[in-house]
Amino acid sequence: MKLSSRAEKWATGFLGLVSLVLLVNLFLPSGTRVGASRPATPPAAARREGGSQAPAANKGFGDLVRYDPTVHLDTLKEVRDRPLPELDRNPFEFPPERPPEREIAGTPTSAGSAAAPAPAVPRVPLKALGFTEKSGGVREAIVTDDDQIFIVHEGETFARRFRVVRISPTTVELEDDTTHQSIRLPISQ
Repeated sequence: MKLSSRAEKWATGFLGLVSLVLLVNLFLPSGTRVGASRPATPPAAARREGGSQAPAANKGFGDLVRYDPTVHLDTLKEVRDRPLPELDRNPFEFPPERPPEREIAGTPTSAGSAAAPAPAVPRVPLKALGFTEKSGGVREAIVTDDDQIFIVHEGETFARRFRVVRISPTTVELEDDTTHQSIRLPISQ
């Protein structure tokens, strides 16, 4: 019992000594003492006019030394007294998105005749999540329709309507068997 209490006293004394050394080390390299005030830094304009380098006390501030620390109350008052611009719309309401207009290839467009609108392309609810290449060069992609995840290979048909044409590290090319439309899905990073 005496041995453990003696060891505790030595450990407590050692930790107290280490704490004291750390406190002394904290204040000696910076040259400041508790309660001492910092020397005032000259304004940026005075440093620029004198052409001298920043004082040694400001070395730790880096690029902040070049800014003028004075507050110009007259400028602040001018900015505050300026009227706010009138907004012609609510910044929290957004207009509905219109799909970009497309030209039909081979159809001449002139001022007298309007081009026929492009047929509406149904949105495909698929996303390509990933790509792997197995030994032997067999490529497979991971595709989701937000309800199911499909692991597909080139030439396969999945979800009863999509046929995988080509799989590359960046895209999965599909063909919709119902609309015969080619679909290119970028692989999410």
